[in-house]
Amino acid sequence: MTVDGAPDAGGRTPWPGVRTPLPGPRSAELLARKDAVLNGPLRDGGNVPVVLGRKTGHVLEDVDGNVFADHLSAWGAAPYGAQPRSVRAAVQTAWDRYGMEIAQYLVSEPVVALAERLVALAPPGITRAAPSVTGTEAVEAGVKLARESTGRPIVLGFLGQYHGESTYLTAAASTDLPGNTSNNAQYAPGLVLVPYPNRFRAPFHRGPGPYDDTIYLDYLETWVLRHQVEPSQVAGVLVEPVAGEAGILAPSAAWWAGLTDLATRYGWKIVLDEVQTGLGRCGEVFAADLWGLRPDVLLLGKGLAAGGQPLAAVLGTEEVMAGSHAHLGGTFAWEPAACAGALAGLDLLTSGGVLENARSMQRTAERVLGPLVEEVEQVGDVRSVGGWACLELVTDMASIAPAPAFQHAVHRAALRRGVLAISEPDKPLYRMQPPLTMEPELFEWSCEQVADAVREVAADPPEEDA
Repeated sequence: MTVDGAPDAGGRTPWPGVRTPLPGPRSAELLARKDAVLNGPLRDGGNVPVVLGRKTGHVLEDVDGNVFADHLSAWGAAPYGAQPRSVRAAVQTAWDRYGMEIAQYLVSEPVVALAERLVALAPPGITRAAPSVTGTEAVEAGVKLARESTGRPIVLGFLGQYHGESTYLTAAASTDLPGNTSNNAQYAPGLVLVPYPNRFRAPFHRGPGPYDDTIYLDYLETWVLRHQVEPSQVAGVLVEPVAGEAGILAPSAAWWAGLTDLATRYGWKIVLDEVQTGLGRCGEVFAADLWGLRPDVLLLGKGLAAGGQPLAAVLGTEEVMAGSHAHLGGTFAWEPAACAGALAGLDLLTSGGVLENARSMQRTAERVLGPLVEEVEQVGDVRSVGGWACLELVTDMASIAPAPAFQHAVHRAALRRGVLAISEPDKPLYRMQPPLTMEPELFEWSCEQVADAVREVAADPPEEDA
């Protein structure tokens, strides 16, 4: 895969390697300074004991000279490597021409061009676009549109989904970790939450699947719509097509067919949150394309920025958006240089190679990491969709009790081997989210390092908290 980015000063992209204890001395100094001035959640240097010094291609170098394969890709917002040249050039050119301007009041050509391009790429039925700044704000806009277009109050969401960091959505829909809802959930009316399909573990069942995930629809229709909410009061369904924060969970085609049938039958709008899944992450332009979905509203963020300047987007049908009076954007929504960078990113996505590289990464993850399920008792499940991979760690396969301590030990062992991926200490989920342009040899090497890290931890597994 050709990297549209800048090598180091010597003309080379460095290979991962760790030469100091973690944190190194310079990282330790900066982490201590960080802990003295930032707020609570950002004061833990134990989870990621490094401080970024520079990014090159598909690797991260800390301030002590340690180099790691990049399996963060800025949480998906840098999908084409560290500094994609075409994106950087487009941003700089537009910045020099337009400066900063509010697109919702004074439009410029990059704004119009981006809206046209997104509508042309979108699933059938999408005809309109609206500017936004972040995925969180795009999700809020999707909720507004569903309620406005139907005149109904209730939004149906799913347990374990992540939809952003506003008080409303963190409290009521972003139940990825129970602490997210603490002191807030009881103050967020208008949402009904049901389990999200998971074929590895399911409510009312003990032990690992695979389970038929249409049982979740049975529960929704037989219990929730009968005992909790009248279907005619539901405005829309807010759903991630693949649940990233919950561990790369992808529903079956049968589940999607059933949900679509319910939405059609009861007049619900489908609001598809593709902030994490969209624009190549799942091996297609949109995750919706995996199942031929036709959402009423489709939300984009993260990867839309293409590693340039932040922006998000709200796409929708003529019925939902053409006559809408909802205010959906803000001061920084679709600043011209951000739009220019996004357009350059869409050129990279559609010019060939990116989607196939993402599909190739899925095959590599399945080949290298998949056998761990049979080899290591604590590897409950390995899931991969496009340029995403996840290991779900358990104490044992009989109980499939979550093993967050094991997972975090794997993360630390992988760090020592030169792989920096997504790990949260309270979760049993280890996630790899590389740039979609990562070289096949670097991705395969990364998977091998993670597999060896799992084997190392399994030889002397840590105790889990009671």
